[in-house]
Amino acid sequence: MVRVISIIDDQGVERFLGNNEPDGPLRFGGPIYGDAPTTPMISRSRWPELIAGYMLGPDHPFLPPVHDQDGIGQCNADATAGMTEFARALAGQPFVQLSAADLYHRINGGRDQGSLLEDAMQELTARGIGTAATCGTLWDRAFRPAPEAERLRFRALEVWLCPNFDCVMSAILSGFAVNSGILWYANYRPDAEGWLPERRQGGAGGHAVMGYKPAVRDGRFGIWHQNSWTTQWGGFGGRCVFPEAAYSREIGGCWALRAVVDEGGGLPPPA
Repeated sequence: MVRVISIIDDQGVERFLGNNEPDGPLRFGGPIYGDAPTTPMISRSRWPELIAGYMLGPDHPFLPPVHDQDGIGQCNADATAGMTEFARALAGQPFVQLSAADLYHRINGGRDQGSLLEDAMQELTARGIGTAATCGTLWDRAFRPAPEAERLRFRALEVWLCPNFDCVMSAILSGFAVNSGILWYANYRPDAEGWLPERRQGGAGGHAVMGYKPAVRDGRFGIWHQNSWTTQWGGFGGRCVFPEAAYSREIGGCWALRAVVDEGGGLPPPA
């Protein structure tokens, strides 16, 4: 098995990443956020007043439970599953725990070698994602994927590529969740208010985390994200704020999701 990229954080804990950098242009570009009326760009001059309407801290009424990738390089799949759960909650759909492992199984080439954000987005829109009840949450070589009929019940209607921070913030303020692909540094640990440092130090690797809520501090903007390293990481229930500076080195872009299918009915029986 290929070992995925990991870093040792400032607390001496090994953290596994797994968001791979594309070799050349994105194969699955998707529509660009801001190119349609349903994806409005919001002027920076309006950000402070809109952010003021959010509760302080990491809480959000529609957040799903924190994922745990548990040493597997499936951060991209966990972020994708999390934002799908979040979008379902926003739409008033019942909570169903989705399987990052089911998605990772289809985009990792049969090995624990990480994955590309674009592949996760393409799979989510074309074939959907299975449930944890059917196939668990962690991938291994013996993994058995969910039935196709089940996956199609949890499929994205659209995903939007966000080419810069203004697009990401506009998407967040418009009710989208975002899978943020960035370089994660060894000194990335939340401060007393949950913010990651703007000055990056130490080893780094590609990571993917679900963004869900805006933040501002001393005139600088950021976005709350939910990590996939359990609620024990970071001191804020597994959550942190990415400052705008974190988006200066994206890995595979950032992708916004708001709408997912809801075909209703009970889950199909496991295959």
